[in-house]
Amino acid sequence: MVSVIDVVPSVEEIANYKIPNALEAIGSRRSIRWYDPNRPVEKWKIQAMLEAARLASTVGNVCAVGAVVCYRDEHPEIWEFISDWSQIQAQLAPVLIFWYYDMAAWDTQGQLIHDLLRVGAVDRAHGWEYDRVCRMFPLPKILPDVILHRITAIDLGNATQNAMIVATALGLGCCLNGMGGAVRRKLPEYLNLPRTAVLCWMMTVGYPAEDPRAGGQRPRRPFEEMFFEGKFGKPFKRDKRVVELLRKLGLIQDEAPLPNRLNEINTLTKAFGLGDEWLTDWKLEKSGYIKPGVIRDPPLTKLPKEEVEKTVFRVHPTVLRERAEEYRRTKGIKE
Repeated sequence: MVSVIDVVPSVEEIANYKIPNALEAIGSRRSIRWYDPNRPVEKWKIQAMLEAARLASTVGNVCAVGAVVCYRDEHPEIWEFISDWSQIQAQLAPVLIFWYYDMAAWDTQGQLIHDLLRVGAVDRAHGWEYDRVCRMFPLPKILPDVILHRITAIDLGNATQNAMIVATALGLGCCLNGMGGAVRRKLPEYLNLPRTAVLCWMMTVGYPAEDPRAGGQRPRRPFEEMFFEGKFGKPFKRDKRVVELLRKLGLIQDEAPLPNRLNEINTLTKAFGLGDEWLTDWKLEKSGYIKPGVIRDPPLTKLPKEEVEKTVFRVHPTVLRERAEEYRRTKGIKE
């Protein structure tokens, strides 16, 4: 089975794609967990994701982010390093990307800062002077390791987000998966990472087997709980007119759960050969947030077995065949 296709389209062929703009791509991004295992991914799309990650904002131009791309059918032994939480995704997704940051990048940060001076990305009016930069950079001169790890991890977040948005724009699905301590200790050796690298995420990549909307935009904390004006405690008022505008532009979309999401989940569960014990057997409901500062968290509503069975889509004979059989019976026509 082929995991990737190494064909690069022409500009004219790309023009036929309906590539969404940034607002639509951000609004449409989901954590996709069901992939079409038989549909290979074009390698150019993987490179596009990596190019977007490379262009992400990075503290002091340190460029410490890295990734190792693995193909499911070329690296089957990699599954032994993947936790049970991520096994189904990893077996369905044709491509796995392992994201890390490398603390050794800080050793050459001084030179990369000078590059920003050379190309005019920073200027004297904003306090950037060669001698001053030489005194302050690389940042390990003035910052402890714990702070360097923190800001480098933020850079990795910027890079993976860029990659996910590009994946969405190009019709792919992806999902970030965390790794336990044992996996993070063993997997770097398999991937041949340097000792200075910190492995953080496994990203599954492929074409969605589920609806790309994946049941709707995920519930988040209310806007006014997250963003403030002037000082903390004074909510940034969410303007309904802006919400409506952004809905029309595709950034804000219908929130989960969309109708028939439970049917979709359970039909996929059975379609990929998983037993009845893996069916989702609780009622899907709206977010527990009632308003800013108020959240209810009752137990999930368990569904009876017969209700769960109704959520699995099963193929039945067509109406035409049923009518044909009835016609034969009424007319006494033999098979």
